[in-house]
Amino acid sequence: MKDNKLVVGTRKGLLTFVREGREWRQQKVSFLAAPVTMVLPDPKNGSIYAALRLGHYGVKLHRSDDGGSEWSEIAVPSFPATQDSEGPSVEQIWSLERGGDDEPGVLWAGTLPGALFRSADRGDSWSLVESLWDRPERANWFGGGYDVPGIHSICVDPRNSRHLTIGISCGGVWHSEDAGESWELRTEGLWAAYMPPDQKHQPDIQDPHRIASCASSPDVLWTQHHNGVFVSRDRGVSWQECKDVPPSNFGFGVAV
Repeated sequence: MKDNKLVVGTRKGLLTFVREGREWRQQKVSFLAAPVTMVLPDPKNGSIYAALRLGHYGVKLHRSDDGGSEWSEIAVPSFPATQDSEGPSVEQIWSLERGGDDEPGVLWAGTLPGALFRSADRGDSWSLVESLWDRPERANWFGGGYDVPGIHSICVDPRNSRHLTIGISCGGVWHSEDAGESWELRTEGLWAAYMPPDQKHQPDIQDPHRIASCASSPDVLWTQHHNGVFVSRDRGVSWQECKDVPPSNFGFGVAV
C-alpha cells in the first residue's frame, strides 16, 4: 500500500504490517483463518478490497473504506443464468485491478474459471465480459495448477484505461483496445514446454504464470511463464525469452 503499511493475503487471513523505523510490526489480522486469494488497495481513495475463498460458503468479497479497520461485504462476480441452467459458479477471485484515473469506481476481476468481470460502482455490482467468455478459443483453455483455467493478471494501461492486457493460465495473453469489447491474442515468441513439439507455439494454450507492466514505460511487459521468463516491449505483440535466469526459469511471481 504505502511506504509504511503493507497488507498481505494468506491462507490464514489478511495480515497488516506497519513500519516502525527499520522494522516491520504486525498490526492486525482480518478474516482470521480464512483464505484470502486477492487483495487490492486503491491509493486514490484509501479503499482496500479483499477476496475470500471459504469452501462451503463459497467466494466472498469485502471492501474497507478506512484502511482496513472495518469491512463491508459487497457483491461477488457471478455468471448470468441461462435459459437452460444457472451457469457455472465462480470458484475463486484470482485477480483484482482498478480502472484508470479517468474511470473512478471501475474495477476488474479475473476468476476461476477463466472469466473477466467489470464493476462500475466499486464492487457493488458486476457484469461478465461476454466478449471474452464467448471467444471460440476458450474451448482450448485448460487449468495449470487448478482444474480449470483462470485469469490471474489484469494490466490497465495508465495512458489509456481502455487498453487492457490479461493473462490466462492456461489460455495465453489477450489484449483489448476498447475496454473489453473485442480481443486479440498476443503470444508471438512464447512457447510451452509441456505441449507436444508441434503445438508448443499454439497461442491459446500458453501459460503465463504472471504478467506485470512497467509503470514508467507501460509498453514493456514482463511475464513469468510456465517454462521461462519473457519480456515484451510492444505491449505484448511480441515476446523475447530471457534465458539463463537465476536461480530458475520456473516461478509464479514477477515485479517491475
